[in-house]
Amino acid sequence: MKVARTHWARWTLATYGACALLAGLGWLGSSWQKGLNRVEHLPPGAGAWLGTHQLGRDIAAMVAQGAWTAFLIGGLAAGGATLVGALLGMGSGWRPGWLDRFALWLSSAVSAIPGMILILVIAAAMGPGLPALIVAIAAVSWVSVYRLVRAETRRLREEEFVQTALAQGESSIGILVRHLTPHFVPLVLVQFGLGFVGAIQAEAVLSFLGLGAPEYASWGRMIAEAWTWDDLGHGRWWRLMAASLALGGLAISVLTLSRSAARRPGRPL
Repeated sequence: MKVARTHWARWTLATYGACALLAGLGWLGSSWQKGLNRVEHLPPGAGAWLGTHQLGRDIAAMVAQGAWTAFLIGGLAAGGATLVGALLGMGSGWRPGWLDRFALWLSSAVSAIPGMILILVIAAAMGPGLPALIVAIAAVSWVSVYRLVRAETRRLREEEFVQTALAQGESSIGILVRHLTPHFVPLVLVQFGLGFVGAIQAEAVLSFLGLGAPEYASWGRMIAEAWTWDDLGHGRWWRLMAASLALGGLAISVLTLSRSAARRPGRPL
């Protein structure tokens, strides 16, 4: 069962990635992407796989372009947060001092404010746009990575193999890179997956509220437009369902693969 779920997640993520890459590079065809010569509110069928919206644009094209946005924001925000959290965690956990005290204070301050509220405040202060989304999400997401890596660093520092390396005169950087980093890989993979999912969910919420990146397609904006145009009230279910299933499917596939990779460090997915 676990193997079947991993294979499903792998192929699902590959499909998302292919659609996102084609949409991001503009290889889907300009007329298909822009929805030219389409009938408005066309239901799913041969003419439009996932139907069209009020301006006749193809919902399938919007879903594909939303996948590009999700990968872009999720990858950059989660990657940045994971990198910052891991580096801070290793540095403060390895050698307690001013850095440890500052990082603890900062993580406590960030954790004291509900994450989504802090993201909303930062995004509103910076204004709509891709950089604001990435910075706002990453500024909240690094705390969990930092705390886990710090705790693991402090534990591993007392292990015999680390003490032996110190006694042999190996540098702190060498020990962190060669001996401790492999122990962090499963932990960091899971945290990256969680951060990625949190990032695409936060982006969807911000876009739903009008604080997203207006120059990029967004599943959250699709859901907001379906609400604004009362799609369900008029029997037009396809836009809301396409955006919701796309968001949920990507989240589940990323979490499944990250946990699978954490259980099998060093082995291919």
